[in-house]
Amino acid sequence: MQKGFKLVIPITLLILTIGTINLSAQSLTYTLIGQYELATETPDTLEFTQHLPDGFEFCKIEFDVTSETLITNQVYVFDNGPENFEATLYYIATGGSCSTAADLLTQTITIYPKRAHFILEYDKEFEELASLKRILKSSLDISDNSINQLGDFRFFWDFDAKMLPAPQVDFDANNPSLGQYPNVYYTFPNGGAYEITLKVIDINNATDTAAFTMITMLGPEFGSDLVDFEYIPNVFTPTGNSNNFFTVESSGTNKLSFKVFSRSGSLVYQYEGNIIKWDGKNYYGTYLPQGIYYYLLEDISPEKRYNTAKGFFYIYR
Repeated sequence: MQKGFKLVIPITLLILTIGTINLSAQSLTYTLIGQYELATETPDTLEFTQHLPDGFEFCKIEFDVTSETLITNQVYVFDNGPENFEATLYYIATGGSCSTAADLLTQTITIYPKRAHFILEYDKEFEELASLKRILKSSLDISDNSINQLGDFRFFWDFDAKMLPAPQVDFDANNPSLGQYPNVYYTFPNGGAYEITLKVIDINNATDTAAFTMITMLGPEFGSDLVDFEYIPNVFTPTGNSNNFFTVESSGTNKLSFKVFSRSGSLVYQYEGNIIKWDGKNYYGTYLPQGIYYYLLEDISPEKRYNTAKGFFYIYR
């Protein structure tokens, strides 16, 4: 997964009339920057920017997870990346004093920096062998896109224009109130950089919206020239262990032909499919003996994208 993601979460703070001061709306924007991996404890680096209407001035922002405060528009690192925390914005009417308690106006909001995070997982059927077949999975862990697990959250995706055809993500076209799937399965048309955004809304609080934008790089990237398979094993030890296979990584989108020959030239195994994952057995389900074998790997799709590969490998026991 590409690192250096950016999370932009606009929060609109609704302010009631305070004394004789009418402040109809106020906003605070925070952006997740730097390197972030959902599976790690990398701190969340947040950049806060306040936006005050005319007649008001910013004083500071305080957080319930630290005694430190922000007194300018600046970056702050929250160690261990809390799931949520409260931020209190302090401001004054023009002419007031930030050091005078009676002049301070406040608004407290809850920030959910991870709510809209998502990760790219490999399709479990193809494992890591099909690089362009991916699952875009919400960090809220709603299994099987269950409507019963949505709760108050609604999900909305925005996909890079290069993702054609666009993923089908609506729960029900006749019931738009359900929003879109929290998890999306998609076969990317090609490798390259893609920008994808997930927005998560709390339907009980229209101002509580989080959006996370990921720029991810996928490969291989196909062009006018055919590409080589990145790695083909030259030693193979088939032991019956479920994790021990002769595998070849590919996009998972093209149909491949894989043939294995003995040293005498006899065809001992043949397979056609989108991924290559062989357990070392011949046509009759028997493990081939130790020795040198030859392979021929071809892209047999109508839209051929890979160069033919041939060579030898050694079965070792």
